[in-house]
Amino acid sequence: MGQLDNRTTTVLLAIILGMTILSFLCYLTIYIQPNIPFNPLSPNRATAIAFLKTSEAPVMAVPTYTPDNSYPPTWTSTPTKTPAPTKTPTNTRTPTPTKTPTPTKTPTPTQTSTPVPPTLPPPPTATPTPFPYFVSSHSSENNCADIGLKGVVNGPDGLPQGGVQVQYGEIGVSGSRFTTRTDANGRYTALLLPGANKELAVKSHNWFAYVLENGNQASDEFKFTTDPIYAINPSHCKGIDPDEEEDEFLEKGCLLDPCRNDDAIQVKVINWQMRQFQ
Repeated sequence: MGQLDNRTTTVLLAIILGMTILSFLCYLTIYIQPNIPFNPLSPNRATAIAFLKTSEAPVMAVPTYTPDNSYPPTWTSTPTKTPAPTKTPTNTRTPTPTKTPTPTKTPTPTQTSTPVPPTLPPPPTATPTPFPYFVSSHSSENNCADIGLKGVVNGPDGLPQGGVQVQYGEIGVSGSRFTTRTDANGRYTALLLPGANKELAVKSHNWFAYVLENGNQASDEFKFTTDPIYAINPSHCKGIDPDEEEDEFLEKGCLLDPCRNDDAIQVKVINWQMRQFQ
């Protein structure tokens, strides 16, 4: 008996569930396609029913109105208003003023410059009178004893002049100014630096010399440089004879005595000549 009740309940539940699903599918189909044939309330069917009902309703006759064109005997028609003439609009546009041309600027007259008289050339500069004596020649000699100066002074005829003074000294040394005089043969000599003064004889010196006449400078100043007599060498150079072993002497950083060099200047020779003035 209990099994029969359970089966009945199961069948009923299955029927209810099936009907529910079927109803849901039916409404869903009607919602998606409302004009489906089994839809009793489809829009097409409702439209057709409404059309039938409208066609069966009686049509009421509309009375025709006939206008009465008669007027009462005392009626005066209103006169038609004559339209006023159309007013022609006045042209209110202001004409554009004609641009007045700018007057041509009168060119400023060019001022004519008054010709200036030509400038006179400057007066010629007076050429300074040259000194009466000039250096006719100069040369040099090497000497291992002393540093000196010598030469000859000749007159305008080329003959030696005696008694002419030659002034000399070292450049840049205060008070270094000495004078020597030519002999009867026009020769002069001067000791510039003795070789015994080794402290100064190992250096080069710069000198000047010029001719004096009546105590005044009578020639251009001649400048020259003398070479040292001795070379400053390290102590190891003393044991090497430069005449026999010159290569070894030089290789060890030793210097040859300048007085042994033919191009060295220890004695300067300056010869002077007097000009021939017209």
